[in-house]
Amino acid sequence: MGTVLDDGSRPGEARAGDLPRRVLIISAEMGEGHNAAANALTEAMQEAWPGCTVEQLDTMELRGRRFARAARWAYSFQLSVLPWTYDVFYHWLSRSERFAGAARVAVGRFFGRRLARALSAKALEGIEPDLIISTYPFGSAALDWLREHQGLSTLAVTYIPAFHVHRLWAYPGIDLHFVMYDTAAQDAGMPGFEQTMRLGAPPVRQGFGAISRAEARASLGLPQGDFVVLMTGGAWGLGDIAAGVQGLVDLEPPVHVVAVCGKNAGLLADLRPLERTGRLSVHGYVTNMAELMAASNVVVTNGAGVTVLEALRTPRPVVAFAPLVGHGTASTAEMVRRDLALEARDVPQLVEQIRRLRTRPELLEKLEKAGQSWVEGRDLRRSLAEIEAAYRQRHGGGPVTPALVGGPGR
Repeated sequence: MGTVLDDGSRPGEARAGDLPRRVLIISAEMGEGHNAAANALTEAMQEAWPGCTVEQLDTMELRGRRFARAARWAYSFQLSVLPWTYDVFYHWLSRSERFAGAARVAVGRFFGRRLARALSAKALEGIEPDLIISTYPFGSAALDWLREHQGLSTLAVTYIPAFHVHRLWAYPGIDLHFVMYDTAAQDAGMPGFEQTMRLGAPPVRQGFGAISRAEARASLGLPQGDFVVLMTGGAWGLGDIAAGVQGLVDLEPPVHVVAVCGKNAGLLADLRPLERTGRLSVHGYVTNMAELMAASNVVVTNGAGVTVLEALRTPRPVVAFAPLVGHGTASTAEMVRRDLALEARDVPQLVEQIRRLRTRPELLEKLEKAGQSWVEGRDLRRSLAEIEAAYRQRHGGGPVTPALVGGPGR
């Protein structure tokens, strides 16, 4: 007979008009961006759908914690020491449908079988989800495999927290793909992607854009009159951060650099001595990024991850410095095309771009207005309303909200 809930429904079932009650978010700790997006969605869902229970699952840990640790180390090592290997992989992934197809199948099978076991265990406990959202491409691959091979009927959504959609993000077995830019279908390499595509709000937590620059600087003890450059390589402190900071603390007219090193203890130690210049403040892993971004005039990143989306939500102009290969360079190209960022491929270019922004207020204003325009109308509650509409349709309720390809932003 199966488990029957107090309201008479069964796990995974819903009556017309119901809201999702149990949501599973599939993410991964490969950097912090995928989990940050999952946390933002969790926060928004618990506010929009009272009583909703949200659980997060690490895709890599489906293969065991030892495998997950090894995968994180290997990915960090690859990006830091052997970036050309990732660049080659990303090139073939973006240019060859045969290569991308083989990768989709291999990844889907590798993680899909383990996800099937995890969902079966939840079903036996009577806590299987009635909505599954993926913020990590391998998680989406697993969901697609489950739909094709085991007839997964649960609404499956992919929320892509990046400014470039590579082909491991797009699957016919996914009901909705939320993207950050309106031409994503050209990169997805999947027939019919446009029908499942929705322009989404940046998946960042509340607080970004909610505090003024003056308030943030007063709280952080930063001079109100300084030109402040926030520089970060994400949670892992990836990129040529040390060289970039050195170049900026020597800049004239002067700027004040706020460097966030994340979990990179070596980078933190290397930068500490430069604080004696009086032009640098150094932080390790922080939980007040919204405040740091609010205090800044410009945000310098490696071009990848949720950090970019947090900056645009604040909004602050972005300089993509020495973008990470693969998704970093691809995301940077999309942002530059929309006047949402400037690119600096090396330290001399970084120094020149910051000097331009420091001395040309009209350029700074142009980027700020482009960011404000991109953010306008993008609200996670609106994205959740589209998921809710699809959920209701899946269970025989109201109509699905039309695709917002021509909606907010670009």
